[in-house]
Amino acid sequence: MDEDELVRLIARHAGGVAPGDVGIGDDAAVVGDTAVCHDMLVQDVHFRWTWTSPADLGHKALAVNLSDLAAMGASPTAAVVGLAMGPGPLAEPGAVAAMYDAMAALAAACGCAIVGGDTSASAVTVVGVTALGRLPASGAVRRGGARAGDALCVTGSVGAAAAGLAVREGHAPAGLDPDGNLETALLRPTPRVAEGIALAKAGVHAMIDCSDGLARDAGRLAAASGLGVTLDLDAVPLAPGVAGVARALGRDPAAFAASGGEDYELIVALPGDAPAPDGVPLVRVGTLTAEPGVRAQPAGRLDPAHLGWRHRVGDA
Repeated sequence: MDEDELVRLIARHAGGVAPGDVGIGDDAAVVGDTAVCHDMLVQDVHFRWTWTSPADLGHKALAVNLSDLAAMGASPTAAVVGLAMGPGPLAEPGAVAAMYDAMAALAAACGCAIVGGDTSASAVTVVGVTALGRLPASGAVRRGGARAGDALCVTGSVGAAAAGLAVREGHAPAGLDPDGNLETALLRPTPRVAEGIALAKAGVHAMIDCSDGLARDAGRLAAASGLGVTLDLDAVPLAPGVAGVARALGRDPAAFAASGGEDYELIVALPGDAPAPDGVPLVRVGTLTAEPGVRAQPAGRLDPAHLGWRHRVGDA
């Protein structure tokens, strides 16, 4: 069972939501005018202590949740943190302080605060964050609002985190990341909060955050809209350094970047002739189609069986 299958199973048994609210199946739930999301980082599934500092862990645990709020067009307001602490660096009080200092710094930069949570002992370290955000008057931007013929765009560039992971895990030479930019993309992602708010105000049709890879998450947006998507691999914006790492791994750079995951950019559907809001770096990477499924042009460069990170229940 993969993550999508598990989410569908849970949704069938979790009960309904009030009229006008949004339940399971989007980047965040919606209760009234508030978006609510929750993500966990689990030791040896999402991070390893060999290449993650306590401060990195704190920053990223909040960042991945703020990215979900951004995909709904929400302005972050507050977060609560659950810390299940296993053996390792967090056994030192100074390390716990460093983790929460990094989290609080990102929260302040994005206009929200850490307001509570819970702690527990555990066999491994798990950090779970629930984040809340205020929706615009126009309401949440959903995954399912795209229309056939819409342009599929992405903010910024992709592939840096996947390349940084390859370097950190020793699969690619460390010399391919001389300035540490790929490593920073992996460990300290920047959630596109301001961009998400601006895109919501501009009336884009649909958004999703790019956490499991451009190709996989674009497919989720398309499927939620009852559509398919054609990706233009030649248009995929590669982060600096990604091509070198991909070639060292024997991979097509664009396919590697499109299927890598953990970019935390926003994937957006909007009319093909609509301008990007001021200050939002949108790059067109494809088109929404009436025919379902994910296709890539040129054909043959993207393996349909490996479109991005696929969570498996029980994986470690």
